[in-house]
Amino acid sequence: MYKLGIADDESRLLSGLCEYYPWAEMGFEIRVRAKNGFGILEYLQKESLDVVLTDISMPGMDGIRLAKELHHDRQEPVIVFLSGYADFQYAKQAIKYGVYEYILKPVKYQELLDVFQRIRVRLDLEHREEEDRGGSYYMSVVEKVNRYVLENLSCATLKGAAARVGLSASYLSALYKQYTGRNFSDFILESRMTCAGKMLDDGVLKTYQIAERLGYDDPKNFTRAFRSFYGTAPREYRSRKGAGGEDDQC
Repeated sequence: MYKLGIADDESRLLSGLCEYYPWAEMGFEIRVRAKNGFGILEYLQKESLDVVLTDISMPGMDGIRLAKELHHDRQEPVIVFLSGYADFQYAKQAIKYGVYEYILKPVKYQELLDVFQRIRVRLDLEHREEEDRGGSYYMSVVEKVNRYVLENLSCATLKGAAARVGLSASYLSALYKQYTGRNFSDFILESRMTCAGKMLDDGVLKTYQIAERLGYDDPKNFTRAFRSFYGTAPREYRSRKGAGGEDDQC
């Protein structure tokens, strides 16, 4: 479990943040709840925190000052700001002090879940890299996922890939993005379109047959995806390549 501290001067919001979200399921344990930054700093004098979720505007010590203190003390919990204002100066200072995310109030449930899912992946990566500098575990996960896609081009899904490697779909999605720098769905599209290009080059199958083999029920959807990827329609692509074989127009 990663150690989480939450600070907000609004009692109802603080209670809601602490009790409404499935922190344990996401891998976090609330170690301290505070009404301002002083409460967080006081806790940090005795124990460490992995993540701090804090309001910006609070009496006593606000979120900006808290982030500044942590930055100067070289303490490095991941910091997430909550604010009722889309203020550029706040955002600018957040960047200055290395704040991970800036979330506007009222807080959207799924948005906060997504942010902490990404944080979980980041922390997992950091801890895993400390244990294994070669990153072999995550490389193995990505390789297994990529192999699953290539072996199941017509029916590959995020859920199926997650089941293959024993992770939740949302966690795998965030991990894949963090480790490879691109979305899982982009890899599926690239793999399907690469295969489509090869089949068009072979000149054996018609466009609708290629679409079926790659999991497209409607050839028009395949054509749209192909055009978006290659900048040309399948028929034009085949003509340019000079491949033989008869083709149907989608």
